[in-house]
Amino acid sequence: MAVARRLLREQVRDEVLDRLFRGEYPVGSRINEVHLAAEIGVSRTPLREALASLAQEGILDARPNRGYWVSVLSEQEVRDTYPIIAQLEVLAVKLSDPEELARRAPELIELAEKMATAADVRGVQRADDEWHASLLEACPNARLLEMITDTKRIVHRYEHAYLGDPHSVRESIEQHKRIARALQEQDFAVTFQELESNWKTSMHRLVARITGSQDAIGD
Repeated sequence: MAVARRLLREQVRDEVLDRLFRGEYPVGSRINEVHLAAEIGVSRTPLREALASLAQEGILDARPNRGYWVSVLSEQEVRDTYPIIAQLEVLAVKLSDPEELARRAPELIELAEKMATAADVRGVQRADDEWHASLLEACPNARLLEMITDTKRIVHRYEHAYLGDPHSVRESIEQHKRIARALQEQDFAVTFQELESNWKTSMHRLVARITGSQDAIGD
């Protein structure tokens, strides 16, 4: 029974995320729990559990006795967090078996191409998550992987603003392929450079979206 309840909560969470990424709830707007529960077709209990989970990830802002609001995007949070993720992933690759990474390279190229066939922003995000998960799967440091997962939760809510742009998606696909090819050749200097660049490019494009300034892309 507990498993079924957890699965329902996760399904509701995914549905709320899809609606957020489609722009149905603008940044700073309040979530109407009664209307949303009716639209999704669930009781308010699993909905509140899903909203509480999203609040823990920073996607929503929980206000005691008032409900949930869509969190405001923060330029500083993006600038603070993306470089941390980049360095953590670089460290994870450094700790991985080089031969195993080289064997994974063809699969990583295929996973990168999945981003081009995704039907929507959520699909692109899932493909991107799958790519990075496959890259890091050879890392033996479980604590480091947990830190990466926890840190990524902070910025996941921003990615629809970046991943929704077709040009940005194409650029990201090429970056992912370059990383995979460098791994296949065991050229780790290029691997680390491209991996950092991937996160840095995402950061700059998000800052540009948040601030409305294209100057941020090249800063």
